[in-house]
Amino acid sequence: MAEKVQLKQKISDGLNTLKSHWKTPPDGYYVSYKEFLNLALGSGSLSFLSVIISWTAIAINIPIMISYFKVSTGFVFVSSVIASLIGLLRAPILSMLIDNSNSKRGKFKPFLLWSAILTVLSFTFIPFIPESWIENVLFGFDIPAIPVFAVAASHIEVSLGVLVMFILVQLGTFFSTLLTQCLTGIEQTISPVSQERANIGAFKGLISNIPSSIVNIIIPFAAGLAFADSENPMNNIELYRWAFPICGIGGIILVLFAYFGTEERTVVHNKYVAKVKFSDGLKQMAGNKYFWIITIFNIAVAVRGNINMYLWICNYAIGGQTGAFVLTICNMVLNNALIPGMLLGPWLIKKFGKGKVMIISTVGFTVMAFMQLFTLHNPYLMLVAIFFQNLFNGLSYIANIMVSDVLDYQQWKTGKRLEGFWQNFNNFILTFFGLFTGALMPLFMSFGGVGFSDNIDTALKDPTTMYNTFKSVTWLGIIFSVICVIPMLFYDLTEKKHADYINALEIRAAVQNYKDGTLSDEDSVKVNEICQKAVADNNELLLKEIKKNGDTLNCISQIKQESN
Repeated sequence: MAEKVQLKQKISDGLNTLKSHWKTPPDGYYVSYKEFLNLALGSGSLSFLSVIISWTAIAINIPIMISYFKVSTGFVFVSSVIASLIGLLRAPILSMLIDNSNSKRGKFKPFLLWSAILTVLSFTFIPFIPESWIENVLFGFDIPAIPVFAVAASHIEVSLGVLVMFILVQLGTFFSTLLTQCLTGIEQTISPVSQERANIGAFKGLISNIPSSIVNIIIPFAAGLAFADSENPMNNIELYRWAFPICGIGGIILVLFAYFGTEERTVVHNKYVAKVKFSDGLKQMAGNKYFWIITIFNIAVAVRGNINMYLWICNYAIGGQTGAFVLTICNMVLNNALIPGMLLGPWLIKKFGKGKVMIISTVGFTVMAFMQLFTLHNPYLMLVAIFFQNLFNGLSYIANIMVSDVLDYQQWKTGKRLEGFWQNFNNFILTFFGLFTGALMPLFMSFGGVGFSDNIDTALKDPTTMYNTFKSVTWLGIIFSVICVIPMLFYDLTEKKHADYINALEIRAAVQNYKDGTLSDEDSVKVNEICQKAVADNNELLLKEIKKNGDTLNCISQIKQESN
């Protein structure tokens, strides 16, 4: 009886807390629960769109690519090189577009609606490309033999359908990248408090990933029911022709929540104007050691992700209706394996700091990568190893929160907000290295016996080739899992350092507002509290900031006293 009373009291307290902070943020924080929900729902747009983007990726483990468009590893390799070159051109365009945005709606919001719509139009048309276009070969090219890598000479044919598909993917990638960067920018600037951003990042991830989690469960289940007579139900193009428009419409609807219901909060003075020359932004990013730490980590993460072969395992190692059923279970279980990390992340950050938590995450993933090597003959044990990889990978969202902290550090150091430059210079570097790392997957597959011109769908149905490919690709994942650990050992931007940088920015903003005649009572109260605490704590960084702006701060203090 007492336990029921306690439970009712906890529920009542929770509802009262929700009600009291629905429109008013908790003490010391900036974001109300309503605004947080709008951000989470708006980010759910990316979750919906990730379904159509991931299922149209020009890759050698995507059913629509290997069954309908019949791409080979050679075409994937060449197209990835071309896409990388296009990405190198895309990065500076997007960075200048974002970091010089001064709209009344904010820095990022003006791009949300039209980038979402154009993303949907580009990707949704892909499964509707007629089969006759795919059979209409336009041209071909040869890939020479590379004996040192055991790559045989091959001839690659390109059809009208494949060419149109490639163009649509590139257009869709441009608009989806812009949409992703703007939603990420809103999340990075929604609060200047690092711990609040950590809380938001964790629980936003739980809510925003629901659409893709549900759809990725429904798609294999629906495929198994609707195309029961097919050897591989996931290869039927009709599946994607009804799923893509639904996901696209859902993505456009959800982005409206972020557009109308969130606010960007950067610690800048009232008359701040975003204006960054490309050369200056490039120079500042290149000199930021934390940028390189996180970028190197991201390069390695992109390659280690190839170890997650659950689609191959379900389609080829298990296969048939059983494989389609297991794929449905995997989409439920493997995706939800990220949840514990998201829930524990804020608590772990508060206790250990972001750097140490990321070391735990990367080391744990590496151990599970080695575990996969010993399970290659048992597809179900391989899936267990992948589950634990995802479990540790659930903490990887912390790397995005690190970016927010580093951008604040960069502003403290240079006076510029560089969200657009960060994301696009990072993408530029990732794309440049992608010219080389993109060849690793086809290369390691060739070690397993899948040639550059081979039909992957046919090659992996051979048990020997399949096993050897699983083994070589697992080694690729292991190598880059180890590389992921290394940069995180050098990350030393602690939570205390970040809090000091934010307080220094608050002082600078108040000083400039005073000079511009736009100082508010809130500014004067906040900056006086920061100065008093800095003196009491003998905070060296903030004392230097106070000394540098001493005369103005004295005037602000006088204004506060007179107002009292």
